[in-house]
Amino acid sequence: MASSSAPTDIDLDALIQSLPACKRCRDCRRGCDTLLPKCRQCTKAGVDCIFYDHGRNELFPRSYISELVDHVRRLSAHNNPSPANTSETIHETSMSTATIGVDEVAEQTAERSHYDHHFALAGGEYRYLGAESCLVKSPRLQPARTSQSPDCDEEDKRAVFSEPAIGTHELVELYLKTLQPLYPILDPSLRFLTQQIPEDLEPPEVFSLNMIYSIACHFYPGTIPSYRPSGKLSFAQARFFRYRELGEGFFEKAMEHLEASTVDPSISTLRAVLLLAIHSLFEPKLGNVGQQVALATRLALSLEKQELDTKDRMTIRDMHSTIFSIENELASALDRPATFPEPEWSLTFDPDYPADYLCSLYRLQHRFRKGDESVKRHLPRLDDLGKLPPILRTTLHQTHLLINPCWGSAWHVLEAVVSLGSIHTFLTPHWVFRAGTVLVQNLPSIFEGNLLRLYSNALVVLNLSAGKWPSSASLAASLGDLMTQMKMRWRPIWENRCTEGDVTI
Repeated sequence: MASSSAPTDIDLDALIQSLPACKRCRDCRRGCDTLLPKCRQCTKAGVDCIFYDHGRNELFPRSYISELVDHVRRLSAHNNPSPANTSETIHETSMSTATIGVDEVAEQTAERSHYDHHFALAGGEYRYLGAESCLVKSPRLQPARTSQSPDCDEEDKRAVFSEPAIGTHELVELYLKTLQPLYPILDPSLRFLTQQIPEDLEPPEVFSLNMIYSIACHFYPGTIPSYRPSGKLSFAQARFFRYRELGEGFFEKAMEHLEASTVDPSISTLRAVLLLAIHSLFEPKLGNVGQQVALATRLALSLEKQELDTKDRMTIRDMHSTIFSIENELASALDRPATFPEPEWSLTFDPDYPADYLCSLYRLQHRFRKGDESVKRHLPRLDDLGKLPPILRTTLHQTHLLINPCWGSAWHVLEAVVSLGSIHTFLTPHWVFRAGTVLVQNLPSIFEGNLLRLYSNALVVLNLSAGKWPSSASLAASLGDLMTQMKMRWRPIWENRCTEGDVTI
């Protein structure tokens, strides 16, 4: 752990300038001056100045930050130089070039007990990082969490829990076969990846191994056929729940070695942060993936400036590709800005190089979001024959949907997400809802049998995802409401006559 004493001089003006841009300036793509209690643009428009806290998934008024800054100034006047004055311990992640220490900003009152924010020291200056900051352990902000069992048929539960659990080395092999080709952050020759695990593993090795176990547990159920004794979703939900519980156990073991795994600004530390980011794609409530990617960005850019041998330089290149892919995966689905520099190598759509293929797809998405229409010339054809790996195939079709949002590209997305081996992250429901919306809005142009099948695919994925990510249930309900509205508008002759499983249109 780094020193627990805060620096004696705090530049509040620099801190204010590093605050996130307000929502209005982001939406209008203007530079936000981050003034308090309102920026100039919001003051001129006469509207409230609010910003989005990705850690809490909430909008907050900038006037709240103004109150906190005033509180800090009052504390400073009493010879307290830290940006916040509380009795809580300062939590820091020890890193020689990117030390992150967090103070609680202000004593929470009953009127605003739900505001939990942090300032953190990063790169020698204080920055506002939002709630539940990256790599910060706080029992107050991260209460003990227990999985809630989905409402599954008892016969399905018995069938699932009577199955022998997958072995730990099988989880490693599954990770190396499925995710490593796309996110090549591991060296397959690492000694903890062998079947016979050495007994003298170092804490960073124990951390990485348990993170691999946990990540593989989250996507393993989607890679095997689902035997369904009773219904379409119950058995699959029970299987996901079982392996989610196993994954949480491995994650808790990994967290015991988090601090020891992120001591120095090294390739090993960067690998640890990227494993956390990949895990957060499956369990967003157990980590702030946006801040994890931001930390990985700072580490990678720092390491790229160092003198490295050929092997390490290739490793950094692969990690650069991974950071870019994850950041733009978030940016495209959630409409966020992406700041990590695009790789310098040429676009590559060779299936023999899946990591470069995946990164190239996100490079097209990145350019398109910035207004470059020429990316359409570089976009590979849709994978109608299913020759690409499931994740790559799904991302290709999502890229088509982003660039050309027609019912044909939506069709391919909804086919890809239910194919055997498809892997769903918390972003998958966003794409499924987007594709379902495009499909339903084109209701008169689609044969009712195809519409029913694809609409059913969307509802199955959204309802299955609701057991892991509750917001998916709202997306399923919204899609159902849209279908009702479109049927009322067009009054198709097949209305309420087409049925597949539990779905009727």
